[in-house]
Amino acid sequence: MHQAGQSNLATDLIGKAISITPRHAPYHNSLGNALHTLGDVSGAIASYLAAVEHDPSDPDALINLANISTAQHLFRLAIPLYERALELAPSDRGLVTLLGRAYMDNGDMQKALLTFHRAIQMDPHHAASHLFLGHAMSSSGDFAGSLPSFHEAIRLDPTCHEAHNGLGAAYEGLEAFPQAATAFATAHSILPTSVEYLINIGLNMARRGDPAGSAYLDQAIHLAPDHVEAHVVLAEILLSAGDYPRGWQEYEWRWRKPEFLTRTRPFVQPMWRGDPLNGRVILLHAEQGYGDTIQFTRFIDDVVRLGGVVLLEVQSALYRLLQHLPGVHQCFRQGVDPLPAFDVHCPLMSLPGLLGTTIESLPLPTPLAFHDTHSSPLPTPVERPLRIGLVWSGNPQHTRDAFRSIPLRQFLPLSEVPGVLFVSLQKNSGTNDQDALSPSPIPMSYPLRECEDFLDTSNVIADLDLILSVDTAVAHLAASIGKPVWLLLPQAADWRWGFSGEKSPWYPSIRLLRQTPECRPSELIARVAKELSILSPIAYPPDIAPPLSSFNPPPTET
Repeated sequence: MHQAGQSNLATDLIGKAISITPRHAPYHNSLGNALHTLGDVSGAIASYLAAVEHDPSDPDALINLANISTAQHLFRLAIPLYERALELAPSDRGLVTLLGRAYMDNGDMQKALLTFHRAIQMDPHHAASHLFLGHAMSSSGDFAGSLPSFHEAIRLDPTCHEAHNGLGAAYEGLEAFPQAATAFATAHSILPTSVEYLINIGLNMARRGDPAGSAYLDQAIHLAPDHVEAHVVLAEILLSAGDYPRGWQEYEWRWRKPEFLTRTRPFVQPMWRGDPLNGRVILLHAEQGYGDTIQFTRFIDDVVRLGGVVLLEVQSALYRLLQHLPGVHQCFRQGVDPLPAFDVHCPLMSLPGLLGTTIESLPLPTPLAFHDTHSSPLPTPVERPLRIGLVWSGNPQHTRDAFRSIPLRQFLPLSEVPGVLFVSLQKNSGTNDQDALSPSPIPMSYPLRECEDFLDTSNVIADLDLILSVDTAVAHLAASIGKPVWLLLPQAADWRWGFSGEKSPWYPSIRLLRQTPECRPSELIARVAKELSILSPIAYPPDIAPPLSSFNPPPTET
């Protein structure tokens, strides 16, 4: 009766059976199933626990308990239950797969990989086991290694849309965007109502530089009007394409993303909605990375023009740099300084939408008064070594850092350019770069080892001729100072740099150097080396060669 959908009647009948035979474990397990169907999770758990108590050798109740825990994302509770059930039923391939998925969801990829391999050994023709192995390998960053698993899952079950989608995601991880497009299109053809697949197609088109991907996001939103990821991806495509009015509107959906919920400030004061302030005190607060804060402080002047008395709250590392910005009444360190009374508040990256900013009306970067913001163009030829700041790695916690960062070993051709003095603007070098520094390191000084914050970094940058950087906060800082910046971008660049071109409406002094399928990091850096050789055609004359003592060893990771 439970399976026939009559769960209420089933619970009554099973309850009567339990009253007659209270220690019969299958009755308690069946009652748990019926209660679970009715949405009574706590009652179902109690029944499954009773079943386990009365018959510890029956794996069914353990599996049901583990499934409930998994549904509630309590993977650490689910895993030992699956493990115990597997000890009781070691030949249950389905149970092995469930355990592997729990390991994967809990972030234990090594155990997940071993478990899925075990499932495949038990049944090499089970498509789902190959599918999950592919997911585990892809989640571990082994995109190339995951391809055979997805292909095998597709061979065994050509209609497995999850395998086609996983294959597309793996190709995207390899920045093989055309191959990813084919896989995503196949997944969508099998399941055309999937919002996820529409998002993937649209995002893939955007990463290939095609703004028409927004149409797929519109379809996704039509199917699921409140789908947060669809709105956020649409925002990024629109902003990349320069459609700022609509893009800023969609970008407000970011506050509904799970990772942004912790960033939402529990202020009792209302958020500002763009109306005239007429002397009211407004708190503008940082919400994302250092570079975002530097980039979006340019809108403070517009808030002041609307009559706002501006309080600015920024990350501690930016406090000394930004505390005396024009228009800022008072500055505070986020998470450190208590805030005074204010009337309204606004996250910095919501300002352009509220101010009606278009790509044509973008204000110039916030001027940093203690620096010369009118740096002359790079001299050609130079009469001294060209001083170049180098940044090759971003924050490893960034979701797409693997795409934007470039291993230091790929910059080694720059060491052959004559007449150039490199200065590391890398606060910390990644451990993966240590092997790249030997036996042929790029001669560099490391002044940021002595720097306290971004103010100190800005003073180092002020003495340089050019900054060569991947997409990090240092690039924003240098461009705000007005220094020439050559920004090395991945194929799928962040929305603020647009889809194409070498110029940026955000920073007049930035030059955008983009990777393409034909121009990968090594080719891009070879191009940079060639251009630097033209700018700096001389080797170091003996009288101005930097002393070897200035080439400090790279900072040591702890």
